[in-house]
Amino acid sequence: MKYILNSNHTSILRADPPEDVIDQLKVFCSEHNIHAGTFSVIGAVKELQLGWYDTDTKRYTKKDFRQKLEVTGMLGNISVREDDPKEIIVHAHGTFSDETMGVFGGHVFRAVVGGACEIALTQLEGVVRKKYFDSIGLYLMDPERESE
Repeated sequence: MKYILNSNHTSILRADPPEDVIDQLKVFCSEHNIHAGTFSVIGAVKELQLGWYDTDTKRYTKKDFRQKLEVTGMLGNISVREDDPKEIIVHAHGTFSDETMGVFGGHVFRAVVGGACEIALTQLEGVVRKKYFDSIGLYLMDPERESE
């Protein structure tokens, strides 16, 4: 990942082939001690894994795509696990279009860059922690805990 600009807690980054946007965000945040933030991504990918979460079964249905896709929008947040604060959590959802201009989306597990992806990452002060909520089967931001 290329570091382009940092201004007022916002970093502009570029991911190149064959980098995975999610993995690269984890590495960048870990190296720069970012424990809370938001990001947006545009660009092109060549491999993608999306998921849809069923709140009844507490399981993801995953689908892999191996084709050229336009990233029409990917948004997410950065946090850490309450029980392992060294583990950076990158939570991303995205929409993507294919050559027919068909659009689809979901939870982004993996997004391997095809052309390039441009990322705007805004660092927030403090730490946002996620804890496991058995009622839904996911790590969620803990509203009961104040950020540090």
